[in-house]
Amino acid sequence: MSSASLTKASHFAPLRWSLLAALGSAGTACGGNAFTDAAGGSGGAGAQAGSGAQAGSGGSGGATGSCRAPKPVLRADGTASGLVQCADGTVHREHAADCTSEVTTCTGDEASVSCASDADCTALPNGRCAHSELDFPPWTQCGCIYPCTRDADCEPGYACLCPEAPGVGPYATCTPTDCRTDADCGSGECGITSYDNGCGAHATMGCRDAARDECRLDSECQERFSCTPQGDHWTCATNDGCAIGRPLLIEGRARTASSAARHDWLDEAALAPELDALSPELRRALAEHWLSVAALEHASIASFARFTLELMSLGAPPELLVASQQASLDEVEHARLAYAVASACAGQHHGPAALRLDGLALATDPAAIVRALVAEACVGETLGAAEARVLATTVAPPGLASVYERIAADEERHAVLGWQTLAWMLQGGAAELRAVALEAFKEARELFSVDPVFSGPRDLACGLLTGAELGALRRASLREVVEPCFQALLADAPQLVA
Repeated sequence: MSSASLTKASHFAPLRWSLLAALGSAGTACGGNAFTDAAGGSGGAGAQAGSGAQAGSGGSGGATGSCRAPKPVLRADGTASGLVQCADGTVHREHAADCTSEVTTCTGDEASVSCASDADCTALPNGRCAHSELDFPPWTQCGCIYPCTRDADCEPGYACLCPEAPGVGPYATCTPTDCRTDADCGSGECGITSYDNGCGAHATMGCRDAARDECRLDSECQERFSCTPQGDHWTCATNDGCAIGRPLLIEGRARTASSAARHDWLDEAALAPELDALSPELRRALAEHWLSVAALEHASIASFARFTLELMSLGAPPELLVASQQASLDEVEHARLAYAVASACAGQHHGPAALRLDGLALATDPAAIVRALVAEACVGETLGAAEARVLATTVAPPGLASVYERIAADEERHAVLGWQTLAWMLQGGAAELRAVALEAFKEARELFSVDPVFSGPRDLACGLLTGAELGALRRASLREVVEPCFQALLADAPQLVA
C-alpha cells in the first residue's frame, strides 16, 4: 500500500457507520462533511501543518530571524563540541566532533535490571551495560545502551549527537536528520532542538531557512506546541502527537510508567513481526515505538478507572459503567500485546514499572468531563481506532496485523462508549454543555490537524509512518468519521453549528 492510499475514504466508512448507528443516526449522514466555525475555517484534510499553531506574539528571533551573537558550546573539559549557541538560545551544529559518553556502571540495586555486563548488550554495536536515571517518573535502571562516537557509527541519514546537544541525554545517540553540519544547509544553520511529542523528549535537527520557517522559538507557538523541523522547514508541532486514544492526563500531560525488565506482562499468544530481514536501526525503532504504545495502553487502564468513577459521580446508567469497566480490561490486553511486540523487537523482556499517580484528580464538574470526553474519547479514541484499522490492512507481518486488528476492534467499542456517553450528557437540551462540546471539538480538530513530528525511520510495511502520513490519516479520520458524528449528535442545535 502506498502512503497516498492511507487516506482512502473506503477505509473509514465502516467505523463511521458503526458510530452513527450507536448514536441512532446511521441514516442521517453518508459522507464526511466537514463543519466550519464562525470564522469560516474548514477542518479535515484542508488543514495545513502548523495551521493555527502560531501564537502571533512573535519571539526574539521570529520566523525571519537568524543566529545572532553566536558562541561555541564547550564541553565540561573546555574542549569544543562542534555546537554553536545563538543569542536567542537556539543551537546549531557547525562541525562534527567525536563524542565521549561517560558510562555509569550499574550498582546492582537499580529498580530495573536487564543486563549484567557489556557482554549482554549485542543488539547493536558499542553495547554497554549502564546505569541510567529518569527524572519523570523517578526511576533507576540498569540496561543496555548503544552510544555512538562519530557520524560514521550511524546509518546514512543519521548524525551522532553528543550529550551536549539539546534532548540527547547522558549518552551520544544516532539521530535521523537531513543535515549533519551547517555546511549541508543553504542557510548555513543546521539547527538542533529538543522535542517532546507527549511520550518523551528527544533530539531533532534540520536546516533552518528564514524564508520558509514558520517559527524559530517555542515561545512563538501556542500552548502545547513546539518549534521543530518538519520536512524542509521549521514549524509549530503539537506536543500531543503521541498521546492518541485515552491517555492518562495529569495536569494536562500524559502520564505513563517507565519500562522494566519483566515477563509477566507479555501476551505469549501475540505473534511478533518477522525480524530477520530488518536492520538493527529498524528493530530498535520498532521496539521504541511499541514501548511507547505499551506505556500508553498500560496508563489507559488507570484512565478508564478514573472515567468509571466520574461516570458514577454523574449518576450514569449501568450500561455505560459496564462498558467503561470492560474498556479497562481491554487496555490490559492491549498493553500485554504491545509489550510482547516490543520485547520481540528489542530481544529482551519488557513490562511496566510502577505508575505514579500523585496529582491524579477526579473531575466532577459536568463541563470539565465533557471537555475531556470530547478530546480523549470522541476524537482521540476515534482517531486511534481509524489508525489501527488502516494499519491492520497495511503492515506486512501477519502477527503485527493481528495485533492492529485486535486494537482496532476494541478502540472502536471505546469510541462508541465515548460518543454514547456524550449523547447521554447532552440529552435534554443542556445548552451550556453543548456549547462546551462545540468548543472542545474545535480545539481538538485544530490540535490533531497538525502533522506530528517523529524522528525514527519510516517503514510502511512495519507500521512506522512519517509525521506527514500520520497527519494526513488523522485529517482524513476527522473529515470522514468525527465530523459526521458531531453533526449527527448536534443536529438539533443548529445555532451552535456554523
